[in-house]
Amino acid sequence: MFDGIKNNISSRLSPTKEHWSGLRSDLNVRLRGFRSNRAASLQDELDDFALLLNAWGIESEAAIPGIICDLRLRCLILAIPVVLAALTAVFTQTFAVCLTLAFTTPPCLFGLLTTLWRMSVLEHRAFMPFRRWLLGGFTRKHS
Repeated sequence: MFDGIKNNISSRLSPTKEHWSGLRSDLNVRLRGFRSNRAASLQDELDDFALLLNAWGIESEAAIPGIICDLRLRCLILAIPVVLAALTAVFTQTFAVCLTLAFTTPPCLFGLLTTLWRMSVLEHRAFMPFRRWLLGGFTRKHS
């Protein structure tokens, strides 16, 4: 009796080949769209720092110190959930805490990285693509 119910539920909940194929094709379409809009000529436009500031919604270079201060506060805010979850996981080691840590850490770490990248771009007053900045390390000097 229970085997039939279990098989029925698992067949309804398990992803189908069509579902996975649809997800894959959707991802491929999105990646092609990103690649088509990331031509080197489009990146050259960002060499003008004023255009970059405008794209990021910053009115003038005079506002940069205040924005960097705000970005430092954002780093602190993004680090708090990661630190609290890690400390809680060390002391309690329950499944719920580990699951919470697994779901909160990646977005917060990505937010930290992108915030540090923006701070670096604003401090050096020169654009560097995120991937190149990430692979170049935190101490690399920008041109």
